[in-house]
Formats: sequence, C-alpha cells, structure tokens
Amino acid sequence: MRDALAAAGIPVARAELQQVPKTTVPLAGPDAERVLRLLEALEELDDVQQVYANFDIPEDVLQRVG
Repeated sequence: MRDALAAAGIPVARAELQQVPKTTVPLAGPDAERVLRLLEALEELDDVQQVYANFDIPEDVLQRVG
C-alpha cells in the first residue's frame, strides 16, 4: 500500500497496523476512570508495546481524567 501511494505521488508520513474495534462498550463515571487508569498503568510497563481498547468514553470524562 505504501509503495502504491508513493508511486501515485501521495506522501506517506507513517505506515502501521492498527486494531480497530467492530463494536465499542460505552463507559462513564467511575468505571471509565478505572479503565483509563488501568490503560495508563499497562502503557507504563516496559514489556508492553501497544495497548488496544474498545471503550467509548464521553469527551468530558476523558478531559477530566486525562
């Protein structure tokens, strides 16, 4: 894909695989805060390279916790 885009003259900033959820789980309140803290703790582990999740947390909760 990257080669095809480059051949078409379209610049590619980066190319990587991503996990995209087919379904999401709505979270709010204390549950959302706990999940965000868990994800943050997982990302800080040296052996962890990527963390994926399928939650849907309202923007105001993300801003308040993050």
